[in-house]
Amino acid sequence: MSNYTVEELQQMLNDKLAAEATGSQLSMLDTFLDSVTAANDCESQKVKSNGIIVGNILKSSSENKQYIEQRHYINEMEDGAIVGRAVSYISYTTGSYSDSLTMPSLLVVGERIKNRTVLKGSS
Repeated sequence: MSNYTVEELQQMLNDKLAAEATGSQLSMLDTFLDSVTAANDCESQKVKSNGIIVGNILKSSSENKQYIEQRHYINEMEDGAIVGRAVSYISYTTGSYSDSLTMPSLLVVGERIKNRTVLKGSS
């Protein structure tokens, strides 16, 4: 076993704590999104398709940034018919304020069978 001085152990602890703190910092995407939404001039627009929210557009001219939030849906099926939709995941597209980004649209990435059968409980 190695012998360490108190100072060396303290330095190793400080290095470990600094590494952990760095790992918990926001990602570049989170920082980008936060800068747009926190701006005083943030413009927000919901995008719908047939009454379904398919995404959002957020812009800030003072930050010279914008991003598009695209929702990806799963169709919920019953007897071959769509009875609902659920958000599976969200993707983001980023750019400068004046960039022309692709508008969100209804994106279906899968389906699942909805089973509304009520099971009889035991008495």
